[in-house]
Amino acid sequence: MRILITNLSLSRNSGSEAVVELLADGLRDAGHQTMLLAPTLGDMADRMRRRGHHVVDRIAEIVERPDVIHAQHLTPCLTALARFPDVPAVFSCHSAFFEVEAPMLHPQIRHWIAVDEACRAKCLSRGIPADQMSLVYNAVDLNRFKQRPPLPARPARGLLLTKNFEHQAAVREACARSGIQLDELGPATGRFSQQLEQDLLGYDIVFATARMAIEAAAVGCSVVVCDARGFAGLLSSANMEAWRRFNLGVGLLTKPTTVENLLGAISGFGANDAAAVSTYFRKAAGDAYFIEEHLRIYDQVLRSDRGLDPDERALATAVWIEEIGVSHPRRRWFHIVKELHGWPDAPELATLLAQSHANSRVLEKLGEQNARTQQLVLDEAVSRAAALGDNPAVLSRVEEQLSNLSNFVDEIKRLYNGMIPLFIRKLLLRARKGAGH
Repeated sequence: MRILITNLSLSRNSGSEAVVELLADGLRDAGHQTMLLAPTLGDMADRMRRRGHHVVDRIAEIVERPDVIHAQHLTPCLTALARFPDVPAVFSCHSAFFEVEAPMLHPQIRHWIAVDEACRAKCLSRGIPADQMSLVYNAVDLNRFKQRPPLPARPARGLLLTKNFEHQAAVREACARSGIQLDELGPATGRFSQQLEQDLLGYDIVFATARMAIEAAAVGCSVVVCDARGFAGLLSSANMEAWRRFNLGVGLLTKPTTVENLLGAISGFGANDAAAVSTYFRKAAGDAYFIEEHLRIYDQVLRSDRGLDPDERALATAVWIEEIGVSHPRRRWFHIVKELHGWPDAPELATLLAQSHANSRVLEKLGEQNARTQQLVLDEAVSRAAALGDNPAVLSRVEEQLSNLSNFVDEIKRLYNGMIPLFIRKLLLRARKGAGH
């Protein structure tokens, strides 16, 4: 079987990226051919290419027709559907929060996969038929993530794995008060690892959510499920089965991530209980079952493949383009842009413009004052030079003063450019030109 897998990126080992890698490796090991399409490529793509995977960022580079499209994320999914309109597809929803993950109906998509109960509820809320959806929890590559030696009686080293930073201070303080040496990895920290499976072996307690928390638990670390969105608590043998159904993710984050909550979780650290949790996840979250479930779904889709009405298919594709193609109405594309690039809301943009106007006026006044000061110094310099003749020492001091003033003016300009975004400066320039006409 030939499977085309899409994802927003294959760059820095994010949750969906790790799923793609695990899936592609498992499918290939089972004797199937995989092709991967992602608009953003990076180190992870290079690593997969070195292992023989076909990874591209342009659909034209997919020259063989796939048997099945396994789509993740709306935008690359649309690209694949449009390129191969007669190929049935499966769509995976990895997040109940982000619009770029939220499913949309399309006759080519024959089955949907939710990775936890929260994503399942999201799919149902968007009109996905329950009988065309499967729940397939995230898995762990057990060959890669080995079990660590038994934990100590008290945690000495901790690791924060995070995409967001609002809870970092609380985790740092809780660890400091508990005598835990804390390290940090993830997009919010600016530090990344290409060998997390090796890193985890050296940590006693890990603060994470979702896939990263599952991997840490499988290794045998004690896990506190939390991030900037909220706090669940210490993963234990008492809650592991219930929490597994929510992928150790956002559906569990019902409390705030405070120092007090973190200290309470750390105080529950237990080596024996963490070992029991590890045993459970290595049995329940192994990658063999994960691959088998996906192959079962692909086979089901191919067996139930029916001829599509070309007009129905074309209309559905056009509706997707209306929703996620950039246009003046703020349709789904607008929310996706905000998710991917942090584009501000209109009130935020108005505030930013007002602040930029104020900063611009202050800097312009400073520039005018500096110009007047520079002229005064120049006039004084000319006067002194005339009075003292060609005194080299005096002229040298004058030249130095003028140079300092010039440097100061340049620094003010750099400050202006640094404080005010380029597109705001262009707006201000156009406004000034318009006022001058």
